Amino acid sequence: MREGVQFSIDGTLGDLGEAERASLMERAYAPEPAVVEAVSVIIARVALDGDATLLALAERFDGARLEALEVPREAWRAAREREPAELVGALETARDRIAAFHRRQLPTADEIELGAGIRLGRRPEPLATVGAYVPGGRAAYPSSVLMCVVPAKLAGVDQVVVCSPPSETGMPPAVVLAACDVAGADRLFAIGGAGAIAALAYGTKSVPPADKVVGPGNVYVSEAKRQLAGRIASDCLAGPSELLIVADGTASVDVIARELVAQAEHDPDAVVVALVPDEATAGDVRAEVRRLTAAQPQREIISQAIARGGALLVADTNESLAFANAFAPEHLMLLVDDPRAAMVRVHGAGAIFLGPSSSVVFGDYTSGTNHVLPTVGQGRSQSGLSVADFIRWSTYQEIDAEGAARLADVTAEIASAEGLEGHAAAARAWSHTEDSLSSTAAGRSLPISPRPDYAELTTYDPGRSPTEVDLTDNTNLFGQAPSAVRVLAELDAADVRAYPSLYGGELKEAAASYFGVPASCVATGCGSDDLIDSTIRAFCEPGDVVAFPVPTFSMIGPFARMNGGRAVGVDMSPGFELDIDALARNQASVTYLCRPNNPTGNAFLRTEVEALVEKAHGLIILDEAYGDFCDDPLAGWAPETDRVVVLRTMSKAFGLAGLRVGLAIGAPKLIGEIEKSRGPYKVGVVAEAATAAALRHDHEWVAATVAEAVDMRRRLAAALARRGLRVYPSAANFLLVEAPGGDAEKFSRGLAAAGVGVRPFAGLPGAGDCVRVTVGPQPLMDRFLGRTDELLDR
Repeated sequence: MREGVQFSIDGTLGDLGEAERASLMERAYAPEPAVVEAVSVIIARVALDGDATLLALAERFDGARLEALEVPREAWRAAREREPAELVGALETARDRIAAFHRRQLPTADEIELGAGIRLGRRPEPLATVGAYVPGGRAAYPSSVLMCVVPAKLAGVDQVVVCSPPSETGMPPAVVLAACDVAGADRLFAIGGAGAIAALAYGTKSVPPADKVVGPGNVYVSEAKRQLAGRIASDCLAGPSELLIVADGTASVDVIARELVAQAEHDPDAVVVALVPDEATAGDVRAEVRRLTAAQPQREIISQAIARGGALLVADTNESLAFANAFAPEHLMLLVDDPRAAMVRVHGAGAIFLGPSSSVVFGDYTSGTNHVLPTVGQGRSQSGLSVADFIRWSTYQEIDAEGAARLADVTAEIASAEGLEGHAAAARAWSHTEDSLSSTAAGRSLPISPRPDYAELTTYDPGRSPTEVDLTDNTNLFGQAPSAVRVLAELDAADVRAYPSLYGGELKEAAASYFGVPASCVATGCGSDDLIDSTIRAFCEPGDVVAFPVPTFSMIGPFARMNGGRAVGVDMSPGFELDIDALARNQASVTYLCRPNNPTGNAFLRTEVEALVEKAHGLIILDEAYGDFCDDPLAGWAPETDRVVVLRTMSKAFGLAGLRVGLAIGAPKLIGEIEKSRGPYKVGVVAEAATAAALRHDHEWVAATVAEAVDMRRRLAAALARRGLRVYPSAANFLLVEAPGGDAEKFSRGLAAAGVGVRPFAGLPGAGDCVRVTVGPQPLMDRFLGRTDELLDR
């Protein structure tokens, strides 16, 4: 906002004068001439004298006499150990949430065939070196370390170089050092301001040149980014923090005031404005802002920012949203009756916060979205920092002679029109191959393409390799249901000329008896995956949300997208607890829970499931693939509701994975819709007969093997804990174990070299690098533990 422009707390948006409205709307980056000149001098000096200039700048601007620019990694680690455990834990939680959100942004290569012999594609390539600028001065900003470094490392950047101004100690604040260690930065330099940006652009004896620099900073940092734009790429030019609140009659005055004060705390030039529906609300907001400001340590900064902003009266939400789109704020908070409906009409905000509990401060630190956002109206054309900022794309084409012949004449025609006859001749050189094409081929149209939203999907591959001891797939390593084995032997020469039963009638009867429900409450499928797919298809229209906690079964997102749905993952709370409110807020047509959860192994409490059923908008799929191993399975409860479908599989406790049989249990009207969606004949004759026999006759065998697995699970967990490995609580037939050295891939490769297979999970949200180990008989566990000991001793 321009100096001298004040907004009264009870002004009316429609009555703003031209100068006042211009000051709000025209916030384009425009530094003072003295800043432009000073930055130009600094850049020239760094380009010429490198480290010597940087050392002199540190002494002049930061009061630090440095012996070296780089901060050794030992200092990061020491700072992390010295900082309070609560703070370090908070940084780790924020890191994991940021990683979980940004991991979903990772791109995939794309390729398409545009006619016979013409294949075009593009592939993502991470940048080699990125500079992350972390401001200093008024405060320390460990959150900016996480916001810049975590997405860059997820994108695959080889070297992330952090630059942050030194304090008088000669290093950035200890909490910044600790954050660098937590985030996984590669190098850290005690340099700030325009000098840091110049060093990253040109490189010096100490500082490596970077491909791109990201991160917030003051006007000198932004000006350096602007002047060096031809030499180093950068994110958007950052201005002071901005918050626009759109409030209607449902909004809380307390919430409005708290959010204004919090964002005003960033900078005396921060822009904080609330659009409110009436004068009474405006007056109450003013009074509460003054009360809150008086108690704040940063009250001078807050007061200056608040004096330049305020609360403006609006006629209605339509006027507010029109202004928001023109204003394009860094942060937009929607405190209205239906924030999701309002969000659909928003275009240009850097980040949007829906409802009173979606505080902007959560976005600043720990919710997982990025806080490096476009300001001064740049949101109309730019986005906040994301994984995409650290990746470049290469396109490629592969054209055979037939494809070249198809392109030759049309290419030459356009080239000739541009007067480039050399181009035209090069194209026509391939046209002779057209004579060899059959008339049928020459007239061939473009191939049929899949749905566009299928482009991001990949074929499922769990990445298993053959091993002597396979502990990767969570099947029953203690044996197979004996009745099923006998039936399989008897059916060895079965007549399979006829179709199986339409919907597995015999199997439904056997399952109904096993779970204590009517047969009309059971559907059968080709594995529980088939039933997940069918259930989503039955109850989710294209564009509807399919919500699920993260982490969970990896195929739920692809199944949602295969059926045209929007896959929305919701991070679990620490300890893998359900965030019921967050799941319910998605208004999902289908919400998926795996209980016990794969890959974490924990079983959500029955009360949590019941609470979610009460709050959620649509159907709940409760996947109990591992239900036999937990204390309180819910399959028999499902038909009592009309909101829940429980899925069971014969692959785990029964040891019949090869038969590919899944079961769905729910209210008859739900089961009927699922059967319409999945179609007939999904369970073969042999699979139906063998599975039905197991369900009827092998209760005691299943109970005994489950008890054996649970006992072994307890003993294996204790053995791993004695070796200093973190083991997460499990109610399934597997354990999730923190990978030694924090490298799941390395640990799993080490085990595989000795013939032992486990499932690695790199960067698992809420846990980091882990491996999943299927529980089996003692000899298999001894083999796994023995090899683990060898690797730990190295």
